[in-house]
Amino acid sequence: MRSNEYDFSVLTAMFVDDSPYMRRLIHDLLIAMGFGKVITANDGESALVLYKDEVPDILITDASMEPMDGYEFVQRIRTDPSNPNLYIPIIMLSGHVEMANIERARDNGVTEYLAKPVSAASLHQRVVSVIEQPRQFVKVGNYFGPDRRRHTDDVFFGDNRRDGLDAVDSESSDTVDSESTDTVDSKSEEQWVI
Repeated sequence: MRSNEYDFSVLTAMFVDDSPYMRRLIHDLLIAMGFGKVITANDGESALVLYKDEVPDILITDASMEPMDGYEFVQRIRTDPSNPNLYIPIIMLSGHVEMANIERARDNGVTEYLAKPVSAASLHQRVVSVIEQPRQFVKVGNYFGPDRRRHTDDVFFGDNRRDGLDAVDSESSDTVDSESTDTVDSKSEEQWVI
C-alpha cells in the first residue's frame, strides 16, 4: 500500500506540548492527515492520565516541557506496568537536534525523532515510517523500547556469534576499535532518525 493511501480515520493520535501554538498546529496537521481523533495535553503529567483513559494508537510529544519533559514522559510510558500499550509508536519533536538529545530520546524509548520546525510533509513522513517500518521491541537491563539499532541486517541471531564470523582479510587490521565503528551520516536536521 502506498503511504498516501492510508486511512488514518480509525486511529487516535495524542500530542503533548506545553506550547498552545504547537498543540493547535500539530492538532490541525493530524486532522488534515485524516486522523479520526486527536487528543492534546499540555504537560507530561496530564498526558499520562489522558493516555491511560484514551489509549491512543500513536503518540507525539515535545522534548522540552515543564514540569515533566518529554524524555521522562516517554520513559514512564515505556516502563509503567499498568500501561495499556507499551508498544505504542512515539515520535518526539524537538528544536534541539544535537546528537546527545537524539541519543537521549532513543535511550528512553522514542521510535522516531523529528526536528522543529515541523512541516506537514515531515510529520506525515514520520507517521508513515512507524507504520511501514515497525521496529522490534527489546528489553535489555532497564531499557524497554524499540530496538535502538536502526540497521539489523548484519545482526547475528544464534548461540555463538563468533563461530559465524568470516575470516579477517589478511590485508586489513587485526583489531577494530569498537567505539570508532559508529558513523553519523550528514543529513539535514529534518532527516534525523533514531
